[in-house]
Amino acid sequence: MSVDLGFKLYFSNKTVFIPRSSLHGETIGNTTTYKTEIDGIKIIWLFEKQAKGTIVKLSAVSNKPLQLERADTLCLEPVVFALTDRIVFFTNSHTRSGNRYPCELTEDTERFADCTGLFSDLTSQGIILATVAPFANIVGACALKHGNTVIFSAKTEFTEGMKSECGFESDRVLFAENVTIDEFYDMYRALLPQSTFPMPKLIGWNSWDYYLDRVTPEDIFENMEAISKMPFADKIKYIVIDDGWQKDWGVWTENDKFTCGLASIAERIVKAGFWAGIWMAPLLMKDTCDGFESRLHWFLKDENGEYVREIYNTYILDPTHPEAKAFILNNYRYLYSCGYRLFKIDYLTALLSLKNFYDRSATPYSALTRLIQEIQNCTGPDAVILGCSLPIQCGADIAPSMRIGIDVHNHFSHIEWIAESLSWTWMYNNKVTRIDPDFMIVRGSETSSESLIWEEGTPKYIAPKRLCEMTDEEFFASRWRNGDQFNAVEAETWANLIAITGGNIFLSDRMSALNDKGISIIEKAFAASSEEGRPKFLPDDRRLPSLWLSENTLFLVNWEDVPVVKTIDCDAKILSSDKNFTFENNKLIVSLLPHESFLAFMK
Repeated sequence: MSVDLGFKLYFSNKTVFIPRSSLHGETIGNTTTYKTEIDGIKIIWLFEKQAKGTIVKLSAVSNKPLQLERADTLCLEPVVFALTDRIVFFTNSHTRSGNRYPCELTEDTERFADCTGLFSDLTSQGIILATVAPFANIVGACALKHGNTVIFSAKTEFTEGMKSECGFESDRVLFAENVTIDEFYDMYRALLPQSTFPMPKLIGWNSWDYYLDRVTPEDIFENMEAISKMPFADKIKYIVIDDGWQKDWGVWTENDKFTCGLASIAERIVKAGFWAGIWMAPLLMKDTCDGFESRLHWFLKDENGEYVREIYNTYILDPTHPEAKAFILNNYRYLYSCGYRLFKIDYLTALLSLKNFYDRSATPYSALTRLIQEIQNCTGPDAVILGCSLPIQCGADIAPSMRIGIDVHNHFSHIEWIAESLSWTWMYNNKVTRIDPDFMIVRGSETSSESLIWEEGTPKYIAPKRLCEMTDEEFFASRWRNGDQFNAVEAETWANLIAITGGNIFLSDRMSALNDKGISIIEKAFAASSEEGRPKFLPDDRRLPSLWLSENTLFLVNWEDVPVVKTIDCDAKILSSDKNFTFENNKLIVSLLPHESFLAFMK
């Protein structure tokens, strides 16, 4: 497969496309440089050859403001697809990830992620286009279905401040033809920045998934006591209080449930042998908060000049505004003074699509990077940041841990959802940051001694629709807490997936309610915990990778709703597992029930 390339500039009144075939390039070593001029804007377009791909960058400079709305560093001529092809979307965004068949894409609607491409199946060679972290700008790799073709491009959206600048330099774009996804993984991970500070694997317990915002101090103490009696007690370092301790979103002091004081709770956590952690959503504030009206100039607006709303009808603080930043940092100084040393910082992706900051030079990624650094500086060297929804695309040396996907709940639909993110973010783990795949929960009818109910009542069921017919809201609802709660097989699959991928491990069940089966699943997952696991697609995989490998561990998953038999090539000398398998002539054969997994140790 070979396609023609070009770049595109979007002005307010026109769009200009320049194909590479119309330019003459100068090649020095592995780099080819193309130069041209458009309306007084001098363009430099660089192509740097890699082992099996090319890094592309675009820069523009003028003696007056560029006034660009968008720039596509790379555009491909329309690529013809077959109905059985897969269009891949790799990212940690819960609305953009996942592999699709062409019929599942809406006609002439642009979808974007960190990476997109076209493959006849998930193990064959194909074409791929990816934006390479760390990101400075609002960027994405885009795919648009038009007729029987897909149009690929790598875009940069301009902030209001960027439009008034006289120069622009794009983020890196990686383009490759005739590569497998596995080969692409090698190229992409090699391009990611290497962190220079420690990235410890955070292990603890968090109140959210079981108690939600109804948590009380008594709940915290009950779980500390239960954990101290469990076989993995020595592995648990942090006890984290999640949402529900504050007076309101934007009033970050103790509510009526926590009148004993955050400091006294932290002291008790520390006396029990743990470190105290706490959750906060520092950028969000409700309009019911005292003093809200006098702070309106702190909040971010969209391109139409309207205030932007987030979850629970909150407004978004501009972290580049000096007064808003001081407010945020004072909240963290208070929590640090109370004895908290792990800070789970949430709802940061609210900034990602915003383009009009108090600091005109800021982009969402630079604003978030500075905010996290300032929080670290105003607390202390013993404080640990868990960037919950902090984009991993910010890069290295920002936070030692970053969340990578949608919230988990004890329904298998969420495990599949998070696996889509894991199949991309594994590359960042233990290099850029320690990934956090969310809580290792195992409770279900077979793993807990108490009845299981939803806080909303009975589970919902959404009748299936074709993906191309769903709105984003319908797609979200079709997966959010859909289906039955975990059985023991599904709980084990989730726990082992967390273990092998090498991310943080935070328990979030009511620990005293877990039965022996539930406790055993967690204990075995700790035993299988690795530093990093790599996904590999198998020929019969439809959407998700069913094979994961770490240095000494092999993990297979049946993502289907029916039993399957998996046969894979395996050159390990010895395999040990607590499940049945056949191993002959370097082939591993395993029979798996619906949603069951197989974990083996290799020597």
